[in-house]
Amino acid sequence: MSDVTTLDAPDIARQELSLFLRTAEQIGMDVDRQRRSLRLSHDDWQRWLGILDDAPLPQRPALPLLLRHLGYLNHRLDRAAR
Repeated sequence: MSDVTTLDAPDIARQELSLFLRTAEQIGMDVDRQRRSLRLSHDDWQRWLGILDDAPLPQRPALPLLLRHLGYLNHRLDRAAR
Protein backbone atom coordinates (compact mmCIF):
# COMPACT_ATOMS: atom_id res chain seq x y z
CA MET A 1 0.00 0.00 0.00
CA SER A 2 1.19 3.48 -0.83
CA ASP A 3 2.03 5.93 1.95
CA VAL A 4 0.96 9.03 0.03
CA THR A 5 -0.22 12.01 2.00
CA THR A 6 -2.99 13.91 0.30
CA LEU A 7 -3.06 17.65 0.71
CA ASP A 8 -6.21 19.67 0.60
CA ALA A 9 -6.59 23.09 -0.97
CA PRO A 10 -5.84 25.11 2.20
CA ASP A 11 -2.64 23.09 2.80
CA ILE A 12 -1.44 23.66 -0.76
CA ALA A 13 -2.24 27.36 -0.57
CA ARG A 14 -0.39 27.67 2.76
CA GLN A 15 2.67 25.87 1.38
CA GLU A 16 2.84 27.98 -1.77
CA LEU A 17 2.27 31.25 0.08
CA SER A 18 4.90 30.33 2.69
CA LEU A 19 7.39 29.49 -0.05
CA PHE A 20 6.67 32.81 -1.75
CA LEU A 21 7.15 34.77 1.48
CA ARG A 22 10.42 32.99 2.36
CA THR A 23 11.87 33.43 -1.12
CA ALA A 24 10.75 37.07 -1.35
CA GLU A 25 12.38 37.75 2.00
CA GLN A 26 15.62 36.10 0.85
CA ILE A 27 15.95 38.48 -2.07
CA GLY A 28 14.90 41.52 -0.03
CA MET A 29 11.45 42.12 -1.52
CA ASP A 30 9.43 44.39 0.77
CA VAL A 31 5.92 43.50 1.90
CA ASP A 32 4.17 46.04 -0.31
CA ARG A 33 5.97 44.76 -3.39
CA GLN A 34 5.02 41.20 -2.44
CA ARG A 35 1.37 42.23 -2.29
CA ARG A 36 1.52 44.15 -5.56
CA SER A 37 3.26 41.29 -7.36
CA LEU A 38 0.23 39.13 -6.56
CA ARG A 39 -2.09 41.96 -7.66
CA LEU A 40 -3.91 41.99 -4.35
CA SER A 41 -5.55 44.86 -2.49
CA HIS A 42 -4.43 45.51 1.08
CA ASP A 43 -7.57 43.79 2.41
CA ASP A 44 -7.21 40.76 0.12
CA TRP A 45 -3.51 40.48 1.07
CA GLN A 46 -4.40 40.42 4.76
CA ARG A 47 -7.07 37.78 4.17
CA TRP A 48 -4.62 35.58 2.26
CA LEU A 49 -1.95 36.01 4.94
CA GLY A 50 -4.61 34.88 7.42
CA ILE A 51 -4.58 31.38 5.95
CA LEU A 52 -1.13 30.94 7.48
CA ASP A 53 -2.91 31.08 10.85
CA ASP A 54 -5.66 28.68 9.73
CA ALA A 55 -8.17 31.32 8.61
CA PRO A 56 -10.53 30.11 5.86
CA LEU A 57 -9.54 30.54 2.23
CA PRO A 58 -10.63 33.91 0.86
CA GLN A 59 -13.05 34.02 -2.05
CA ARG A 60 -10.99 36.53 -4.07
CA PRO A 61 -9.00 35.91 -6.06
CA ALA A 62 -10.08 32.38 -6.81
CA LEU A 63 -7.65 29.77 -5.50
CA PRO A 64 -6.59 28.45 -8.93
CA LEU A 65 -5.72 31.98 -10.07
CA LEU A 66 -3.74 32.75 -6.93
CA LEU A 67 -1.88 29.44 -7.15
CA ARG A 68 -0.97 30.19 -10.76
CA HIS A 69 0.42 33.59 -9.75
CA LEU A 70 2.29 32.07 -6.82
CA GLY A 71 3.79 29.34 -9.00
CA TYR A 72 4.98 31.86 -11.56
CA LEU A 73 6.39 34.22 -8.93
CA ASN A 74 8.03 31.43 -6.94
CA HIS A 75 9.81 30.29 -10.08
CA ARG A 76 10.96 33.83 -10.93
CA LEU A 77 12.09 34.57 -7.37
CA ASP A 78 13.96 31.27 -7.14
CA ARG A 79 15.87 32.13 -10.31
CA ALA A 80 16.62 35.63 -9.03
CA ALA A 81 17.88 34.22 -5.72
CA ARG A 82 20.42 32.04 -7.48
